[in-house]
Amino acid sequence: MTRIEIKEFNMTSGGVQMACTPPFSLCSSDGNELKIASFCAGLTVPKGSHDTKYSYLRISDAVGLSEVKISGETVFEGNFSGRVLNLNVKDKIREGGEYELTLKFAQIDGFHLCAGLFGRVELLRFNGAVIDRVEVKQGFDGSSATIGISLDMLGNSDYVRAVATLVSGSGQIFYGGITRGRGTITVKDPLYWWPKNMGVQNLYRLTVNLYGDVEIEDTAELMVGIRRVSASDDRQALDILGASYLPMGAVYTPERRCDPALSKNRETAFLNSAARVGINALLVQDADMLPSDDFFCLCDAHGIAVIREIRSSTLECHEEEMELLARVGHHPSMLLYQIIHDTGNAKSLKERILRVAPGVAVRILDKPLKYPKYSSIPSMAVIEKIVPKVERNLFSRSMEALGRGEILEMLRSSSEMYPYAGGFEDFAYISSLCAAERISEKMIEARLARGDKPAIYDGLGDTVLGLCRSGMDAMAEWRATQYEAARFFAPVLLRAEYLGDGRVVFYVSNERRQTFAGTLEYRIAANDNITVHKGSVQFVVERNSAKLVLERDFAPYLLGHEDEYYLECYLRDPLGTYSRGTTLFVPEKHFKFLDPKITSMVVGADRRFSVTLGASAFARRVEISFEGRGTVLYDNYFDITSSAPVRVSFTLTGPISTADELTASLKIRTVYGVM
Repeated sequence: MTRIEIKEFNMTSGGVQMACTPPFSLCSSDGNELKIASFCAGLTVPKGSHDTKYSYLRISDAVGLSEVKISGETVFEGNFSGRVLNLNVKDKIREGGEYELTLKFAQIDGFHLCAGLFGRVELLRFNGAVIDRVEVKQGFDGSSATIGISLDMLGNSDYVRAVATLVSGSGQIFYGGITRGRGTITVKDPLYWWPKNMGVQNLYRLTVNLYGDVEIEDTAELMVGIRRVSASDDRQALDILGASYLPMGAVYTPERRCDPALSKNRETAFLNSAARVGINALLVQDADMLPSDDFFCLCDAHGIAVIREIRSSTLECHEEEMELLARVGHHPSMLLYQIIHDTGNAKSLKERILRVAPGVAVRILDKPLKYPKYSSIPSMAVIEKIVPKVERNLFSRSMEALGRGEILEMLRSSSEMYPYAGGFEDFAYISSLCAAERISEKMIEARLARGDKPAIYDGLGDTVLGLCRSGMDAMAEWRATQYEAARFFAPVLLRAEYLGDGRVVFYVSNERRQTFAGTLEYRIAANDNITVHKGSVQFVVERNSAKLVLERDFAPYLLGHEDEYYLECYLRDPLGTYSRGTTLFVPEKHFKFLDPKITSMVVGADRRFSVTLGASAFARRVEISFEGRGTVLYDNYFDITSSAPVRVSFTLTGPISTADELTASLKIRTVYGVM
């Protein structure tokens, strides 16, 4: 087989010409009109590569492709937005010939932001057959798993044979023959793939070799995970291999950028950040295409399940959904389809999905689920890029353009809890705290309900430079919500809820597959961090469950000091601390904070540093930032509740700096500082 990849194209759009290399996309809009580029390239078939029985032009990841021509002759015309388009060009291509290849794109409803995107373009020339697609379907028989393999091939499969090899991470090898494009491999006592915090993400490497008379004609490799999942229509929790699994995560919007390399980098940053804070599921809604294969590979490795939510009417209009599902269905992270029942054939659509990917769970919903979202002012790094300095106030034209109604809602929401923010930066800080706390309340509520409500918020990362509605802004910088997610998505979570009149209830949610036996430690402390009362209780919470472990009346210890005292609690076992938190008995705006007089010291070198903080009094929601410098902090927006130093590690993402330079750019903010 001969592969000729075409890497150099000349783009023409709006009278402008430039050279480009796939993957590439160029979209420009004028009002509601979208102008899409056309791409031309020279195609030369080398001499000596004798004419073959088959010649196919393969174009991958083409969104909005409307026409393909070879030297002016049309070989494709239509609307294509799938993963791979194979065109039989046997009668158009000859050995030693020179041709002009032209790709034209047009807007596709619903996908105009990424129209004009295309990836690899190659000419395949062969005599036997090549692999177009490998589909993998799982079955179970007692303690064994069966991997069903289906090959779609281009050419004539009568004169080739295929052999499949499955290799585990520990080196076990399993073989399977493939006849007429179909075969199976049986795996005894398989190593299963588990979502994050439930077990190991075991993966197998599946290799399919296609043999001709003498040598290998083509090879395909996939990473496969073995898991068994089922869902009910009325519960959010799923069943994975007999264990109750609650998806905890965020709505994810796949990148639609003109720069595919930037999109991939941002996608990787978002997924790595999601895994770091304990997210075990991402939901992709029907307004978006299924993400790329690279996306699913990262989700497989991190143990992040993917939930696809679609309307039954929408699926009828997008036949490419099944094509996309067939190509990504082997990924163990492709876990669940949620069909919103807005037409009468939702059940038939469920059956169709299960035929394409029988290992995927499917549930039918009578109405769309609601995923909470709360806006906040973007980070100052983003503001400085999009808002002129003279416009940096909440009621300027620039800020109104970002979302006037949402700014008013942020003002109302922040007034319920926090003191008046006297400056623009203070309000950016307060608004991010409000968004984080509102999301936290909803997620913890869903966890304690154990499946009655979705523990998913909207969303993981913003894709536009505007108001921040997610854990990370458009520059992939973490907001307060993202740091808070590491707390409310902890595998074992402690929640203290103040009911009023001094009464507090303590809940524990255990999302692990093991019973948790630990100790709840609590104390009432004054605003100078002096302990007024403390206690502890031992308890047991069964696996994948939530439980009220303690109810206490602290009224005798408060004695009218609700605006000066706070509650601190810890969840521990012999291996360490699993969860901690502080609870106020009044809103922050009514609490009598003392000046914490925070001290700081930065140490480190190259890109790895740490900052050590000390405080003389209770410090609420400590925000650490370094002006003009990109950093990744390992904790932020935390409380300091004692005189013991608090150490936070961080790495630099921008230019290398010294500890002295970082100290000079260090900014620390607390709730006390905005009062």
